[in-house]
Amino acid sequence: MKVKSQRRYSLEFKIKVVQESLDTTDTVKMVANKYGIHPDMLSSWRSHMTSKKKTAKPLKNQGPDKSYADLERQIRKLEKQLEDAQLENDVFKKGEGLLRQPKRIRFEYIHKVTDAKRTVKKLCSWLSVSPAGYYKWLKQLPSTRHKENSSLLKFLKHVSDQEHCIPGYRKLWEAAVAHGFDCSKGRVQRLLQSVGYRSKSGKRRYTSRAKKEGTIKASNLLRRQFNVDTANTVWVSDITQVRCKDGWQYLCVIIDLYSRKVVGWVTSRINNAELVIKTLRKAWSARKPDGSNLLFHSDQGAQYVAKETVKWLTNRGVTVSMSRKGNCWDNACSESFFAQYKKEWIKNLNELSRSEMTTQTHFYIEKYYNSVRRHGTLGYKSPMQYEQVN
Repeated sequence: MKVKSQRRYSLEFKIKVVQESLDTTDTVKMVANKYGIHPDMLSSWRSHMTSKKKTAKPLKNQGPDKSYADLERQIRKLEKQLEDAQLENDVFKKGEGLLRQPKRIRFEYIHKVTDAKRTVKKLCSWLSVSPAGYYKWLKQLPSTRHKENSSLLKFLKHVSDQEHCIPGYRKLWEAAVAHGFDCSKGRVQRLLQSVGYRSKSGKRRYTSRAKKEGTIKASNLLRRQFNVDTANTVWVSDITQVRCKDGWQYLCVIIDLYSRKVVGWVTSRINNAELVIKTLRKAWSARKPDGSNLLFHSDQGAQYVAKETVKWLTNRGVTVSMSRKGNCWDNACSESFFAQYKKEWIKNLNELSRSEMTTQTHFYIEKYYNSVRRHGTLGYKSPMQYEQVN
């Protein structure tokens, strides 16, 4: 039978191991494993060598500045602080300007974003409100004003969805008043801003262009007199181009200044006099005007000064008027239509083929612009509504 001898350790070894365990941030178990001894044995050595009762010269147990456990606790604390700081930063990024808003708005935001990490206490601290105030607000019944605002906002969203988020707050206010709501423009604007609504038409851009003096093809008889009292007395026309998958597509429109209605429009892959004549024929067939009482205004584009176009108009007794050369403001109504057509509709579409673009143009003009879109010039009525009323 083999007899297993007990391993013996020198005093120097014990002092070395114990001193290291006292000075390092490692645990007793980690130091014991390092030297191949049992943790209980090292604990016993530490107890004996640091006790004044058991040894004449005990080892000083000063220890490290911070123990391993203390360092772990500090790391966890710092990680928690970092997480809270990131959450706070996210709150102010997503809720920009919240600190400037009334407490009611801040309470609504807290109620919306509260979760396990973003607790009510933290959110209230970040947004400078008290938890007691939040819970008091939470228990309050909706006021009459709040109910009215909810009903009004629901209507505004419904109208904007029907009109593809194109109208701004002024036109939506007109729609609300026409529906029977008693509200101001400012109230409508504030409600729309509270839900982040923005009109697709975007901000209007104004550009200046130097006037150019030169010979003109026809006199400017319109002279920017855009307000007309009788239908089929003044028509204005212009051409624009739209990029498609298979190349440029040209759109010619004719607008009756009486109601701002597009009375004729044609698309083509070629920009020439034939495009204008086709549009004139379409408008003439739809409106059947008296040529002797009609003024047709356009710019000095090659399509309008062409012999074929002028002949077509003069044969029907139409008076021809043209903008001054290089002065787009003389035909501002046509320019304005194309600006709205591109901002409100075209820029929200992907790249389409010519046939698809023609379909979209038909939808915008016939189903929206003429029949639905409200015009400030017409007292916030659509062209078709204006003609029916007047």
